[in-house]
Amino acid sequence: MAHYTELTQDYLEALSDFCNANCELHQGQFEPEILKKRIFDDPSHRNEHGFLLFDNKKIIGCMIGVTRREEGWLKLFGIDQTYRRQGFGKAMLKKLEALFKSEGCNQIHVLNAAPYYLTPGLDVRYTDAFCFLHSNGYQLDNYVHNMSVDLQKNDFDFSQSDKLLSSLEVTIERLAPQNHAEYLQWVSDTWGEGWAAESCNGLKNDPITTFITRDKHKAIRGFASYDVTMFRGGFGPTGVDEKLRGLGIGKALLLRCLLDMKQRGYPRCEIVWVGPISFYTHTVGAKICATFVQGSKKI
Repeated sequence: MAHYTELTQDYLEALSDFCNANCELHQGQFEPEILKKRIFDDPSHRNEHGFLLFDNKKIIGCMIGVTRREEGWLKLFGIDQTYRRQGFGKAMLKKLEALFKSEGCNQIHVLNAAPYYLTPGLDVRYTDAFCFLHSNGYQLDNYVHNMSVDLQKNDFDFSQSDKLLSSLEVTIERLAPQNHAEYLQWVSDTWGEGWAAESCNGLKNDPITTFITRDKHKAIRGFASYDVTMFRGGFGPTGVDEKLRGLGIGKALLLRCLLDMKQRGYPRCEIVWVGPISFYTHTVGAKICATFVQGSKKI
């Protein structure tokens, strides 16, 4: 008989195996360490908001959410392919919705649980999941895109950016632990707490995966991060001080991250939740690789 079990870190490896087996578009990307960072390292995480569905000793489903203020997010959900269309997914969703409602939430969003998320929405190629959410009352109406860059086929010449930075008296450096407080304050003041939390997650990686620019007065004026959201090889967020935009500093930060990933042996980079699509395609030949739909439901 099917039964629920609260998700704890003891189940990370089993959850990883389940996701890799049933999320065919992302096989191999659900690493236990990444799941830990995106789920359990989230300051808003509560164990009771995540549970697994077992049939005897086999995991056949997962439903993981998080609440921020008076709103909830579905962070990760899935049903074993051989157990779909039998009501298990609906039962799990209703269980989480009821829990969120009892805690005062009035709305639930789909997957884009920034600043700790695996995907910025539902990949529309997961047709069963799309239909599942739609049939359970979720309005899916906002589309965002990821773009990919082949790191093996590109050399990413940094010489022009190096000359540009020198002429502007701007330097790029890897964020250091001792600069955490300074950086956190700058990003929070300039971009808001969401991006601050995301990019500061780069400090948890080894090597650190956040880079910053400083002007001649040693003030921070820009940043770029990778491996802080989604899966391994995900680029973003990134931003440059408004007064310095359009000078090529954003391109230099992007190239610095791509070169770092290439040197670590990553085969590709996936630019996450892209805003300026034309910038990335003209700068590094990025191509749209996935489209995600965001949505919500009033409860």
